[in-house]
Amino acid sequence: MASTETVDVVPEYPYLVQLPKYIGSAIEEKRKQEKMTQKDLADITGTSVKFISNVERGNSTARLDKVLDLIRAVELRV
Repeated sequence: MASTETVDVVPEYPYLVQLPKYIGSAIEEKRKQEKMTQKDLADITGTSVKFISNVERGNSTARLDKVLDLIRAVELRV
């Protein structure tokens, strides 16, 4: 009997981020490609390292405006 369980695979960047669940990992991957630390990105976007960490781990956040700042700072396509 075949399993109907799906495996959630995060595609490797560069890719067009189309699902919200991939935004955090895409930001993290792009940040690392740019040799930025979470502190660097927090300073650029006026946020905290904790916020960056939460976004990269996929934790819910009500600060969509700040998530969009992160996306723009790492020049991610969405």
